Amino acid sequence: MARLDVATFLSTFVKPLVAGGELHVSKPISLEDVDDWESQLSSASVEQVDVDDARTAILSTIVVRPPAFVLEHDELLLAAGLYNALFLAHPSADGVLVTERQRRRIITTAQAMVAQPLTRSRTRVLARHALLHNVFQLGRTDTFVTWWTGRARFLGQKPPGRLTAWKGVRRVREEVSKVEYDELLAAPDVSPVIASLLRRTPLTQLLATHAAAPALHWEDAVFLLRDPEIARAISYEVIGSGEPRDQVAAPARLAAAFEQMLERAPDEADVRTVAAFLVHTGALLALAEVRLDRAARGQGRSDDTGPDAKSPLLTAVLAVERAGQRPRGLATFFALPNALALVDPRLAAPAGLDRLPDLARRWAAHRAQVADAVGDAVIDTLAGRLRRHLTGALPPSIEERAPG
Repeated sequence: MARLDVATFLSTFVKPLVAGGELHVSKPISLEDVDDWESQLSSASVEQVDVDDARTAILSTIVVRPPAFVLEHDELLLAAGLYNALFLAHPSADGVLVTERQRRRIITTAQAMVAQPLTRSRTRVLARHALLHNVFQLGRTDTFVTWWTGRARFLGQKPPGRLTAWKGVRRVREEVSKVEYDELLAAPDVSPVIASLLRRTPLTQLLATHAAAPALHWEDAVFLLRDPEIARAISYEVIGSGEPRDQVAAPARLAAAFEQMLERAPDEADVRTVAAFLVHTGALLALAEVRLDRAARGQGRSDDTGPDAKSPLLTAVLAVERAGQRPRGLATFFALPNALALVDPRLAAPAGLDRLPDLARRWAAHRAQVADAVGDAVIDTLAGRLRRHLTGALPPSIEERAPG
């Protein structure tokens, strides 16, 4: 089988990876292939421009002015590493059969491809996210076909027309199923490749959190919270919609990552930044309830949804029979402002809260409800963990006078 050229790789894999569509995976890609592609990019200028235009369109929903960038060698390697991981999710793609020894070699190559240096360059971070933002939406469509004389399963491939023709006469039946991200890339030797890949694009982990995603390392991502435009996009994306558990799934996951961060030796400034972000995210949930309350009052409804009322959201996600039923990180997410009030009140509430009376009342109602739901022991334990890192906290004499 002929080696894959860069123009074909860009048009059949990279562009649909960015813009959406069907990705074509054939034979594995070697490191030598990617090295050759870098020198061939000038001959694939049309395909490269198509990819970069698609990436710019993705970034237009995150930043007002997406930076200028072009596809670079490290991004080719990241895409090729993902390609090889997907190949291993379907080893018989295009009739290529893989032995166990060959599989190990492909895994080693994929790991080398995705092990690119971490970057804090705003342009490169945005470019990598635009390239890989659809990773959690990856899936494979499988088709099981039966007919009067046999049956066949096609994994990630469309059945040939000769098998599906004359459906009535040949008694053809097709059953279509979808393999989602968490199953597609869950093989023990493939998942480390994806974990390494996603660590190189922390913005993707923050904007497109997934229940089966690898754990976030806040130390790799906290710098993004110091960019006001990007931090704003993250904060609004983190709040989910729909059922209460869906609304808090991403905040809980980020709070769980914060718990892990506190177990390491983080920089104090990083702890403060992440804590302030999580508090701000909690304030957005409270603000959403304030707006719903105002809308209800505007329609003349007399529901008990005033600023001082209990939060239906908190009731739904915290008032469970056993605390073990809560998603990991959920108690930390909601208890964090209460704990910070005992350690450093300057971080315990979003800035400007005193200028928004309805939100301040709702925020106070949240804090009281959280204290009842999670208990003092959880709040005090979290406060103790925070004290180990927030050495610049207020002196105890001041903390004692701070509102809880």
